[in-house]
Amino acid sequence: MKEKEQYAPPVVPGVEDRFYYVISGECVMCGICAQACPTKAIAPGEGRYEIDPAKCIDCGTCAYVCPTGVPQPV
Repeated sequence: MKEKEQYAPPVVPGVEDRFYYVISGECVMCGICAQACPTKAIAPGEGRYEIDPAKCIDCGTCAYVCPTGVPQPV
């Protein structure tokens, strides 16, 4: 008897993983990350900018342009 083949779940662009960036409390509120974000996933929050993980595409642009290096992957 032939075993049932198993396949990985289908890949959906932007949803294939749960990797995204977060901004710590060391944010200086300069807004450079929000301006550079290609999906507009970053918005001002209370005392720091916040990243919407549902919109984040893991590109790392925010970490690259941040003068303090605050955005980090989780």
